[in-house]
Amino acid sequence: MKIWNEIAPRYHKRWASANQGPFQSTSKLVELVNVNNGDSVLDLACGTGVVTKKIRDKVGAKGYVVGADASITAIKIAKKWNGVKSNLNFINIDAEKFNFYHEFDIITCQYALFFFLMHKKH
Repeated sequence: MKIWNEIAPRYHKRWASANQGPFQSTSKLVELVNVNNGDSVLDLACGTGVVTKKIRDKVGAKGYVVGADASITAIKIAKKWNGVKSNLNFINIDAEKFNFYHEFDIITCQYALFFFLMHKKH
């Protein structure tokens, strides 16, 4: 996790201002998952909140978005960059080891699934 805490500020500086992500994937992701006004969305491995912010804009005031990431530095940047919003929350968690008791209409994860170890459950 140390490396992600070190990389987060540089990643944010490069991609947040463009608001597009690598290969313009941020806008494409939000478009392809068909996020609508009023949806509840979990953005796993949200990093500094670039995708999360676009999703929040799409769900509007009636929707709700949770950005989750294992990097505390990325979460701090995401919170500062997005500001306090009643329909947005950022949490510092390990996506493979948490239980969430809220149901979501959509779960997104941009450029991170290949990092999950996907432990077999016995």
